[in-house]
Amino acid sequence: MKKLLLIALVSICQLAFAQSKGTVTGTVTDKEMNNESLPFASVFIKGTTIGTNTDMDGTYTISVAPGNHILVFSFVGYQTIEKPITVEADKTITVNQVMGASGGEQLEEIQINATVSKEKESALILQQKKAVSIKTSIGAQELAKKGVSDAAQAVTKTAGVSKGSKNVVVRGLGDRYNSTSLNGLPLPSEDPEYKNISLNFFDTSIIQSIGINKVFTSDVYGDVGGANIDIISKELNKKRTASVSVSLGANTQTITQDFLTIDGTNRFGTQELNHTITDLNTYSFNNSLNPGTQDFQMNNSISFNYGKKYDVGENNKLSFFLVGGFDGKYNFEEGNIKQNTSAGTETPFRDQDFKKYTYNVSQLLMGSVNFKSEKYSLAYNHLFIHNNKQSIGDYLGTDNPEQDGDLAFLRRQQTNNNELYVNQLIGKYNFSDRLSIEAKGALNFIRGNEPDRRSNEYLIRDGVTRTNTNSSGTSERFFSKLQENDYAAKGKISYKLNSDEDDKSTIDFGLDYRYTERLFSATIFNHAFSGNGAVVDINNADAVFNQNGIDTGVFAVETLRGRAGSERALIPFTYRGKKLVSGAFTTLVYQLSDNFIVSGGLKFEKAHQRVTYDTNIAKSSIDGPSEINKSYILPNINIKYNLDENNIFRLAASQTYTYPQFKETAPFKYQDINFSSQGNPDLIPSDNYNFDIKYERYFSSSELVSLTGFYKYIQNPIARSEISSAGNTLTYLNVGNDASVYGLELEARKNILKGEDENSTHTLNAGLNASYLVSEVNLSSTSIAQFQKASSELEGATPFLVNADITFNKKYENDELSSALVVNYFSDRVYSIGTRGFENIIEKGIPTLDLVSSLKLGKKYGIKLKVTNLLNPSFQLNRDGSTSGNNIVLRNYKKGVNLSIGFTHNF
Repeated sequence: MKKLLLIALVSICQLAFAQSKGTVTGTVTDKEMNNESLPFASVFIKGTTIGTNTDMDGTYTISVAPGNHILVFSFVGYQTIEKPITVEADKTITVNQVMGASGGEQLEEIQINATVSKEKESALILQQKKAVSIKTSIGAQELAKKGVSDAAQAVTKTAGVSKGSKNVVVRGLGDRYNSTSLNGLPLPSEDPEYKNISLNFFDTSIIQSIGINKVFTSDVYGDVGGANIDIISKELNKKRTASVSVSLGANTQTITQDFLTIDGTNRFGTQELNHTITDLNTYSFNNSLNPGTQDFQMNNSISFNYGKKYDVGENNKLSFFLVGGFDGKYNFEEGNIKQNTSAGTETPFRDQDFKKYTYNVSQLLMGSVNFKSEKYSLAYNHLFIHNNKQSIGDYLGTDNPEQDGDLAFLRRQQTNNNELYVNQLIGKYNFSDRLSIEAKGALNFIRGNEPDRRSNEYLIRDGVTRTNTNSSGTSERFFSKLQENDYAAKGKISYKLNSDEDDKSTIDFGLDYRYTERLFSATIFNHAFSGNGAVVDINNADAVFNQNGIDTGVFAVETLRGRAGSERALIPFTYRGKKLVSGAFTTLVYQLSDNFIVSGGLKFEKAHQRVTYDTNIAKSSIDGPSEINKSYILPNINIKYNLDENNIFRLAASQTYTYPQFKETAPFKYQDINFSSQGNPDLIPSDNYNFDIKYERYFSSSELVSLTGFYKYIQNPIARSEISSAGNTLTYLNVGNDASVYGLELEARKNILKGEDENSTHTLNAGLNASYLVSEVNLSSTSIAQFQKASSELEGATPFLVNADITFNKKYENDELSSALVVNYFSDRVYSIGTRGFENIIEKGIPTLDLVSSLKLGKKYGIKLKVTNLLNPSFQLNRDGSTSGNNIVLRNYKKGVNLSIGFTHNF
């Protein structure tokens, strides 16, 4: 608050001083475009830092001290113009200027400027304004300003998007209703629980911009109901670039904690991924059950980029770009978990306090080679991401009323190791100014492993700790492996119907293809203890779990397929998924007038999915595979009407579908701490009908307000639901015949103040996006799930969501200071729909507050300070425990405040 008051006081003083100045105003137009307005041109007083950029209408206004000056007009690729002017106090003069191209060498740089603009907030607003369909984009410039570190954080800065338990939720529709692509080509998921790859993988160092396409168009795969999130990777935008960045940081509740670490892992995330057990009578696991310890946990990261552009012959450019990075983060959480029975009793059967220690390390390497000529371009992109998450959770408390006062202690040591390999080839050829063809293909690989997850539960009575003998599964070692290959191709021919450059009428024809194959396997080793179990030291479990324990009969190792001697004991549980999607599409854009454009498309898509399985629950050889084979005709229409240059009305409608995912149909049971989950082979696809209406008002190159209304109707909606079982199991069901989601989205960006003096300029800008939605699914009264109620909000639907930021920027001659305060809030939303005595599980809404400041020192050095999660709210899952309406808090913890400082050097 003191800082804002200081800014306001300084601004008032500057305004008072400015009364003795004169004003220069005018319009800059583009000679090359029939004297249309030229946005983003630079206008400044020669020899000073006094200046501005023209807005979308090409207009500018600056305050100048009285006297004789030289006014300079410049724009990349255009001739720089200098005009002498005389300014008088308290008077306004008008200076209009027509700008034109300056010659061959400079004109080549226009292409470079177009690439740069894709990262700029103002250019993306202009792109949004000119687009035929409804689309929102967020660029690298805005991400840096708001301190965003990855794609997951980035998309939550746009209207109607929030972060779910892992992946994002768009307009109340979770992971299965969305899709993710890179440069317009689809990406596979690294996690068997999810359809989409985690957006946390994509560090902002490799992002040029992110498009959030909430309206379906024919060139997107039809399996999407919420949004297609398209990440555009960075391109080289100048002759040469080279930089290195390092950062150090800490979490307030983690840095001084006595931190537990998992044996067999390291700070780089490399480890043995496979087990070596060939005989259940031989205890030959590679890793110890005893954790290590460390203290003073500092987060750290380093990244670099290097690129160069070459002239190859006349008007040809060859460039390459390389980005690499390493990131390591520590986090400690302390909280409580509870669980109640389906009878709805308020007394939980599980009530445990926990401490969780997590280390997440990742490496990335992205390389691209790009060749461009006047007629064609060809690009190859490669992306490698390695992400390794190591966590230890200690849980202490009651775990069953039948334990007669015993306390239960559970230690779960878990590693998730994921690798993504992306290879893309993208080409475009222009036969003429009106006819072009584009072809692109991708070969992607995902390797996801959960090696040697160690879960050990012990019972504590009268101060003595023993192994739990209730079930052999209470002491478990789990090994799983996921291998997924994904092949995609797309081709499109575009023909411009009119030679007039201003006429947007075009027709497209295209084909696309995607084949995905996944193989998942898991082997689970349990320990069956005899008698009353064994006395154990929880920090020296290796003293019990060893070869001597087997030889002396203390315990026996078994799998869910059998004990030693069984022929099938070491055969892993598996499921294999195959999905082939092929389609043909056409889109017609027709400009009826300067202000009225209609775009209509039609897509034929055939999707065949088959999942076979041999798991701990069922076998497809006996029960039959899960198979879906359907063909769709998917229409879509977009209407754009310009009320005038800055007021736009849009309307969109489309039909799409949603297939259940491999894991959602595979009956494999995955055990987590407080829940287990398993697939349902009987799921059928959903059909989605989507409607949008939007009004946009543009005030300048950085100011706008928009209001969107939307409605979605979903037949056979799929949702996560809870079924009555000893392990509190979550599964997936077609929860009803239909569901609806409707609501409003508001977006606004405003320049609050702008000031300047002879040595510097400063601005204060604000941004806001908010959404309100209503969702309802009519739950089936005949479902085997036995739902608690006749209707419910849709899983993941956030009734109220708001993102807001305020940014202060001060520019000096060679330096620049920027600070942003970013706020996010989402309201309570359904985590799981209740069945058979279980009420809905609710994820409680939380606010977050982040502060990001950066300082550029000349052209070579930069410093960034980030403080995130300043409010440190409690993360909670709640469930109504009884008819009295009292809630049971199933999970409750805090994440702590994160602080970091980073340094950048540009070579």
